Amino acid sequence: MIPSLLLAGAVLLAQPDSSTSAPAAPQDLPATVQRLVRQLNDEQLARREAAEKELTALGPRVLELLPQVTPRTPAEVKDRLGRVRKILETAAVELATRSAVVTLEGEMTLEEALASLEKQTGNRVVDFRDRFDQQATSIKVTMEASNVTFWQALDELLDRARMTIYNYGGEASALTIVARQESDADRRQKARYAGQFRIEPIQLDITRNLRNSGNDSMTLTLDIAWEPRLRPIVISLPFRDLQLTDESGAKLETDESSGEPEIAAEGNVSAAEINLPLKIPPRSTQRIGSLKGRLNVLAQSRSETFEFTDLEKMRNVEQKRAGVTVVMEQVRRNQNVYEVRVLVRYDEASNALESHRGWIYDNPAYLLDPNGAQVDNAGVEAVSQKENEVGLSYKFVLDKGGFKGHKFVYKTAASLIELPVEFEVKDIELP
Repeated sequence: MIPSLLLAGAVLLAQPDSSTSAPAAPQDLPATVQRLVRQLNDEQLARREAAEKELTALGPRVLELLPQVTPRTPAEVKDRLGRVRKILETAAVELATRSAVVTLEGEMTLEEALASLEKQTGNRVVDFRDRFDQQATSIKVTMEASNVTFWQALDELLDRARMTIYNYGGEASALTIVARQESDADRRQKARYAGQFRIEPIQLDITRNLRNSGNDSMTLTLDIAWEPRLRPIVISLPFRDLQLTDESGAKLETDESSGEPEIAAEGNVSAAEINLPLKIPPRSTQRIGSLKGRLNVLAQSRSETFEFTDLEKMRNVEQKRAGVTVVMEQVRRNQNVYEVRVLVRYDEASNALESHRGWIYDNPAYLLDPNGAQVDNAGVEAVSQKENEVGLSYKFVLDKGGFKGHKFVYKTAASLIELPVEFEVKDIELP
């Protein structure tokens, strides 16, 4: 579950001490962090405490710039860096799981609106009209979205621009949009919003078996979309938590025998469909008044980078960041093919590392040669599997110079987040 320190971390970051200096510009950030880290070991207690406060106030963006603790790190610096990391890592989780709030007001072009959405939220939206042989003409809209969620603002924008989302664009960490058909309903008309998620009932099928009424069935299909900056691994919907009522508020039966269906949310997608098998209500029922449920989301947090040098000497060397440990186990050579074996271990992995999950294989893993040029791996396979860890073997094809002077770089989520999302959809007309 999300740590209880989230609120405290968020409050602390939102209200930096008035005695600290102004926030550093992005280009000045590395130098600012280096200066403050050195100040953590200052002779004066007041300066050490001020440096710790300033580092914390800079927010989660500095996590990748903080130095790693080594046996040579002074005890004072180690303790203070540990406190800073804990607060910032907690705040990073809170930011990753909190719905973005945006404002789009006035007249603007579609392109300007999408650029503003990305700047305010980090969510990229790509116009795909030209790939569908649609005229990618400039569209002007007048927006009236003030302090609303990302999905509310985007739905209003797409309705005004007469466009919609295409779920299969294949753009990494982005939504793709196209011109919509004349018969398409407004996106705001049926959508419901829950945090970073947009949930819409898109189809309702009732089947009557004329031979055996016991085989009659009703299936409701929900389209579940999420902000592209969120990186879910799996989304499940427990049927035991569903609450269904008709238009008068009378309870309707659900089918708990269906268990807890899952959506594999891996790859370059930001939406998926889930089918809910329901029991057919009495013929007098005109509509589903309300369907309440809960999504259980397992997602990746921000990415951490692990770097290993002196590869010829590497054997069981560990590096830990937040809730993940990466172990460089060994390097093997077979002629000009070099194998790098790493072990990735999470403090809490839930079911994220089950053998059928593919996200772990998509993590960036490459070499940097002595000149800084990137050498991509030629393939990866799992060599061991446990509940909270997986052993991976990466193959690299190199010249006769081999690994000498190379650096191995591996990136993976700093931790895995369990996120419950309560939702309710209303007013679904029965056929």
